[in-house]
Amino acid sequence: MKPEEQRDVLERIREEDVVALAGELVRIPSHYQVPGGETGVARHIGDYLESRGITSRVREVFDGRSNVYGTLEGDRPGPTLLFCGHMDTVLPEGMVHPPFGAELRDGMLWGRGAVDMKGGLAAMLVAMAALKEAGVSLAGSLGFAGVVGEESPNNSEGARALVQDWPVVDLAVVGEPTDLNVAVYHKGMTWLRVHVGGKAGHASHPEDGINAIVVASRIIARLQDQLVPVLASRSHPYVSGPTLSIGRIEGGIQNNIIPDSCWFSLDRRIMPGEQQAEVIREIEEVADDVVRAFPGASFQIEEQPETAGRGPMESGPGRLSRAFSSCGLSVTGTRLPVTGVDYWTDGTHLFRAGAETVVFGPGSISQAHSAEEFIAVSQMTQAARLYALAAMRLLSHDPEENL
Repeated sequence: MKPEEQRDVLERIREEDVVALAGELVRIPSHYQVPGGETGVARHIGDYLESRGITSRVREVFDGRSNVYGTLEGDRPGPTLLFCGHMDTVLPEGMVHPPFGAELRDGMLWGRGAVDMKGGLAAMLVAMAALKEAGVSLAGSLGFAGVVGEESPNNSEGARALVQDWPVVDLAVVGEPTDLNVAVYHKGMTWLRVHVGGKAGHASHPEDGINAIVVASRIIARLQDQLVPVLASRSHPYVSGPTLSIGRIEGGIQNNIIPDSCWFSLDRRIMPGEQQAEVIREIEEVADDVVRAFPGASFQIEEQPETAGRGPMESGPGRLSRAFSSCGLSVTGTRLPVTGVDYWTDGTHLFRAGAETVVFGPGSISQAHSAEEFIAVSQMTQAARLYALAAMRLLSHDPEENL
């Protein structure tokens, strides 16, 4: 990576351009209740790429909702590096400022999706445009994928379609907010529903029935008192330990009937290294122990489809994380920390498809989904420069640069 080429690219990444594009994306609503969902954002991104001479394609995934892809081809063989991020947002209800106003104030861009993750998308796109405009010679190819369905109540249809549409990706960067830390691990998640069966009866003789609500409540109490402390004792060098949280419970018909059925559901965050089968087995052991005290009661554990396949990302440190960390010296004056994050991302799908994957983007996750969502303009600009420099290093013709 020649110093003069690096300077040329950095000079082409202007703060006002990153802010303008991020603001345009924020002004386009893209939550699941909008007709077509993310497609308006996908088309805007496709137009942006084409206007910069970068080939793009908008591809419907389901229900009129579309991914968008872009490719910057190199002039020699080399690896495929993919910039990836979701285009959908959570709903705007409850926000204390105009959700789609894209207001600039106090060095921040405000609005739904500003930090999660349209600021990251804008930084990736401006980085690609700068590389194209500067005529940087690449070995391999640099791709972009804006995907649907990460936030909405589905199951990452956009990322699942991406790994089918783009089967060969060597290196992948997911632009979720990490405060410019380089995350090489993240936790997984599973939603489980526990169905408890009892025996109906008249409330005047409760001893003749088996109260499914009582059995379910005993299982919940035992999970909280017995399993949660065990999970809290586990640790990982890059992420926090596993957690379990009860989210819903439902059962019964009316007060004078002993309920013969009840269900409750839970959120289990999975630490890298844990397996889904073991997660379920630990809950089964607790439930088994409780149910034995209620002869005739039963239980069944069901994995909810919304979280199927949302396991941990376990890419680990490698050439991709080293490239981003070292490029921090040129942009922030220091090497960027290599860490993990506790939330789940589409990075799992890319990692499982064989790509070395990191999560790296501007902004803090604490602002995501909040009533006052915002992102620092300075971090968006730094992120764009880091995306560009890392791409130059990873797709360099110089073997010493290609980490």
